Order: sequence, then structure tokens, then C-alpha cells
Amino acid sequence: MSGLLHALTANLAILLAAVAIAEGILAAWLLRRNDDLRLRLRRAHEAAEAAARAAALAAPGGVDPEIVIHLLRTGQSVTLDVVHDLMERRDRTEVPSR
Repeated sequence: MSGLLHALTANLAILLAAVAIAEGILAAWLLRRNDDLRLRLRRAHEAAEAAARAAALAAPGGVDPEIVIHLLRTGQSVTLDVVHDLMERRDRTEVPSR
């Protein structure tokens, strides 16, 4: 037991360096993975906005795609009732151009 304790204390600097190198490798791997996932998330977000815009254009009644995207970005429920209510509010508040 004493021999093992002596071996550990004699090589403590080497063990500490090995742990630090392993942590550095792990941190670099996690940073790279985080960047990859962030890029995938950005692409998925852009695809979701494009799909929402296409769905809004295909919806009955001429749904405004910008309202649908606004609802998605704010986390609100995107139903036809909500979209039509927002479109009516917008139409009431807009000043008719002459």
C-alpha cells in the first residue's frame, strides 16, 4: 500500500498533466460539436420559416406569410383563427393609401 502511495505522489505531476490534456481534448470536441449543432439548428430554422411561408401562401383565404412567421418567432399558436384575427387587426389599423 505504501509503495502504491509513493508511486502516485511521485508521478502526480504526470497524472495531472494527463488529466489536463484529456480535458482539453474533450473541451475542443464539445466546442466543435456545439458549432456543428448550432449550424444545423440555423438551417432547420430557415427551412421551417420557408415551410411556414409556403404553407401560408397555400392556405385558403390568402394568409399573410409574414404574420405566420411572426407568430412562429414569438412562440404563439399558429392557427387559422389567430392568423385571420391578426390580419384583420392589421387591416383595421392600416391607413388606406390614396
